[in-house]
Amino acid sequence: MKRAALVFLLLALILLELWILEGFLPYGWRHPVSELFNYVFPSKPYPQHDMAWEFELFFRDHLLWRIGAYAVIAIFAIANGVLISKVWKALRKS
Repeated sequence: MKRAALVFLLLALILLELWILEGFLPYGWRHPVSELFNYVFPSKPYPQHDMAWEFELFFRDHLLWRIGAYAVIAIFAIANGVLISKVWKALRKS
């Protein structure tokens, strides 16, 4: 039972890591990846604004904000990577 929970947690953390690391991709590359996520985890499309494009335009005008956003994404990716390694070690011990 514990092993199955660890495997499930490991897979969930790996998917989360992929979603976090998608933030480092250029704007044009993100959409094919996001479409794959939407295929796996379907959700209702929002017909309002394309917020990703709004953020991209803002970050193109303000370089320091882009650097700050990348720093936050990097912190989340590192923290999630540490969690993945701890779950992996616990899985190998069990």
